[in-house]
Amino acid sequence: MERGSRPATLTDVALVAGVSPSTVSNVVRGSDVVAARTRRRVLNAIAELGYRPNALARHLLRGRATTVGIIARDLRNPFFAEMASLVEREVAGFGFATMFCATDGDPGREEQAVDLLLEHRVTGLVILSFLSRPELIATRINDQIPVVFIAAEEAWADSVTIDEHRGGEIVARHLIELGHRRLAFVGPRMPDRADARRLEGFLRAAADTGLQPRVIAWDPPDGPPSVDGVRVDWRAILGGDEPTTAVFAANDYAAIDLLDVADSIGVRVPEQLSVVGFDDVEMAGLRRINLTTVNQPRDALVRLGVGELLGRIEGRITGDPHATMASVALTIRGSTAPPP
Repeated sequence: MERGSRPATLTDVALVAGVSPSTVSNVVRGSDVVAARTRRRVLNAIAELGYRPNALARHLLRGRATTVGIIARDLRNPFFAEMASLVEREVAGFGFATMFCATDGDPGREEQAVDLLLEHRVTGLVILSFLSRPELIATRINDQIPVVFIAAEEAWADSVTIDEHRGGEIVARHLIELGHRRLAFVGPRMPDRADARRLEGFLRAAADTGLQPRVIAWDPPDGPPSVDGVRVDWRAILGGDEPTTAVFAANDYAAIDLLDVADSIGVRVPEQLSVVGFDDVEMAGLRRINLTTVNQPRDALVRLGVGELLGRIEGRITGDPHATMASVALTIRGSTAPPP
């Protein structure tokens, strides 16, 4: 064979090693039916030719793939990118590759993503956000593969998540203890259940001290803010005679954009405005951002979630879906201070 003219095949290895193609296949699959001396000849031929087994063919021989699918909602949000990276690293340690699909929360794209991953015979699925039509997705998967939700949950699959209500409560208490009374919550125009729960916890803790925060719908960076469906201007919210002095954003992505908005209209953080996010993405800890935020224990969530998924794949975990809830804590940095 002319070296480098084309990728080596299983037949090429068999010719160089002086064995049958089925013997090479047995060595590649790790079968113990091949004699030690013959195995060494085959391995030497593989090394000499640089042979790489076809992944799809190997999957079919084994009866299952070695790929884990990942579905997330919004790639612009660094939280999902960081979580996907952690999942990829965790499953790689167990010999699995990953396929990633982003849906932007669109129901049609969620269905397409599931269909695509099933067609590629993924051996398990990690879902990193709440689904728009979860029961439809459950029907589509139909128990064909194990599924785990991480930082989200559904009753029909294993899940590892956090107490979103608790996260909202500790933000409200932090701001109230600093002395803030004019509070606001900023969330997307189309909130998912995580956003709703964070808001519920925030409003509940604020109501305990007789406060009623303003609720602002905003899709950063270009969407206009609105209150009760009525468009408003950030200058009116953060300025005027009675400006909002503290804002809790549903996620760090929105909180960091809000810091930029405040800077653009001359509102100083934290001297005039305190801002709190949710997730504690890596960017939040940068000195120029220095964001106070609710920390999601990403490493622990991924480790527990992948452990559940692999347990299902290997048959060590059976029975009804498991739900695990991790604790959250507030990471206090330089974006919050007493009101002016």
